[in-house]
Formats: sequence, C-alpha cells, structure tokens
Amino acid sequence: MRGFVGGIAQLGERLHGMQEVSGSIPLTSTKKNKAVMHKLGVISILLGLVLSVAGLIIGFTLIVSRGTGLDWLNLVPFGFVLLLLGVTLTQLSKK
Repeated sequence: MRGFVGGIAQLGERLHGMQEVSGSIPLTSTKKNKAVMHKLGVISILLGLVLSVAGLIIGFTLIVSRGTGLDWLNLVPFGFVLLLLGVTLTQLSKK
C-alpha cells in the first residue's frame, strides 16, 4: 500500500500566537501515484477480460465436446473480479 500514499494537506493551529501555519499545500505529489494506479487498473482490466473470455470459450467448448471443462469455467468469476477492480482503479486515478 506504500505506493498509493500521497501528501496530505493539513492546517495547523496557532499556539499562543507564536507559531504560524506555513501552508496547506502537501510537500509530496500524488500525480505519480495516480499514474501507477491507472496502469495497475488497465492491467487488471485486460487480465480480467482475458480470463473471462478464455474461461467461457474454452470451458463451453470442452463441455460440449468432452463433457469436461468446469475448471475453465471457474476462471470466469475471477475475471469479473479483476474487471471490477480495474475499472475501480482507473476511475479513482482520474482527476
């Protein structure tokens, strides 16, 4: 989770009027973290599509031809989870 941590803007308080707030702009940038999150989201979407499509096509082909193929069909839910994760990550990485 370390790669997704960015700067946090905080407003300080004055203690007896002696200490001032220097500003609320974070010292670190979150642009790099958003780019990493976006790339991870795109990879998750592509992998989810591949697992879902391959699981459906190969699974149903094997069921029709040999009566087996449930192992391939079990990949489909994992593909959907990766698709959902990827879409969520790419949407969160937008400005």
